[in-house]
Amino acid sequence: MTAQRFAMRLLAGYRPLAVQHRTLAPQYRGLATSQTTANSGELYDVVIIGGGPAGCALAAALGSLDALSRMRVALVDPGKLGEMRQWTPPADAYLPRTLQITSSNKRYLDKLGLWQWCFEDRVQAYNRAVVTDALGGGAVDLAAVPLPGRNDTAFMVETKNLVSGLLKALDQSSSCVDVVERARVTEIEAAPSMWPAVMLSNSRRLQARLIVGADGASSRVRKYAGIGTYGTEYAQYGLVATLCLDQLNSTAFQRFLPSGPVALLPFPGGFANLVWSLDSELVQLLKTAPEGIFADLINAAFRLTPAEMEYIYSLLRSGVDPDTIGAEIAWRLDVFARNNPDTNIKLPPRVAALSPRSRTSFPLRMRMVDTLVANRVALIGDAGHVMHPLAGQGLNMGLADVQCLAQVLEQAAAAGEDLGSAAVLDRYNSQRYVRNLAMQGIVDKVWHVFGAHSGTVATLRSLAMNGLDRLPAIKSRMIHAFMQ
Repeated sequence: MTAQRFAMRLLAGYRPLAVQHRTLAPQYRGLATSQTTANSGELYDVVIIGGGPAGCALAAALGSLDALSRMRVALVDPGKLGEMRQWTPPADAYLPRTLQITSSNKRYLDKLGLWQWCFEDRVQAYNRAVVTDALGGGAVDLAAVPLPGRNDTAFMVETKNLVSGLLKALDQSSSCVDVVERARVTEIEAAPSMWPAVMLSNSRRLQARLIVGADGASSRVRKYAGIGTYGTEYAQYGLVATLCLDQLNSTAFQRFLPSGPVALLPFPGGFANLVWSLDSELVQLLKTAPEGIFADLINAAFRLTPAEMEYIYSLLRSGVDPDTIGAEIAWRLDVFARNNPDTNIKLPPRVAALSPRSRTSFPLRMRMVDTLVANRVALIGDAGHVMHPLAGQGLNMGLADVQCLAQVLEQAAAAGEDLGSAAVLDRYNSQRYVRNLAMQGIVDKVWHVFGAHSGTVATLRSLAMNGLDRLPAIKSRMIHAFMQ
């Protein structure tokens, strides 16, 4: 069903641990639940804590590499990964939690045979993004130019779609990756002369040469390793929702407002994903607004002036009747359309409706770590770096971590090295740590530059945007840098 119709209805090398033959539940190959009989001191080469996109991608990557085919790997998560593997997507909606995948990361997942397990008809490819500044009026149209041997297409995918596909790939492979679901990490024990041990809520005890923390921003593995963090609280929340547009769309749109950036990201069938950065008061105001008014507000956010948006917010705060607010927004949008007949190329399609109950929010922050590695510990994904979603680079950095760590471990296994040794882990840290910091710094600077309300700053950044828009060669290099 298209969004339009839906809207109408709404209105090897060193000796590895021997692989043990286990009796597996017929439903899921290698899936161990919290009812599994406790085993004391089970030995693994790698234990991955966290079954999100980064953790599942690493498990699937390690399971696909011939050099690691005899290694014992465990993927541990407190969630119901078996149900996630069998996820059936809804026919008439998209989920609000989504991810942007760069072309290089998509090629990596393709090369390992992992991407094919996602529902590819629910993935939207796009190679154009239009970015505008509400205060200064600047605009830049970032359209990738096809070049021989280079593809700068990005891909929008639902988080559940990607994770489900990765778990399917694990289930269908002949790898020795054990998926331990519904098991929470209760403690991680360190022993001077032994490998660290992960204690689980199902009474299992997993000892590992290497523990990989893929357990998110509040990583327990990171805390166990004593790795310090620092960063910035943006005092904002990301408000996400699934939108139904009045026409098909394959372009990403982002507008920087004084209250924070708003982005509309394309999905198939005329659906779209909204990511809107707002302070806590506005987030609560917009989350509780009637769905029709919320759809109107999104259309207004991409078209009206900041002063007009503040006036509409004041009506919401005052509890004005929704019909009155809707009429006010409609009148202002009509005036905008009559006064700006030639700007449609820089504007997203109109939001016709909101998928019911799709609005949710999360705090925005930047978190850096002192290092990505410690004694027999490595961090990937949000456990090692958290950033603002305005550039869509969070998971892409995590997948770059996965590629790097998998390659380092593959080379170490071929050379007969201990996978958890300091020498091996230092190679991973040296390749990823500075690059992650650089990307975090770039995104943070963009947020601060566009968050400045000074008229002079707004004028200068809009001049820069308009100038950049006239330099296709530089735009192409920028797109290529973000897509690789």
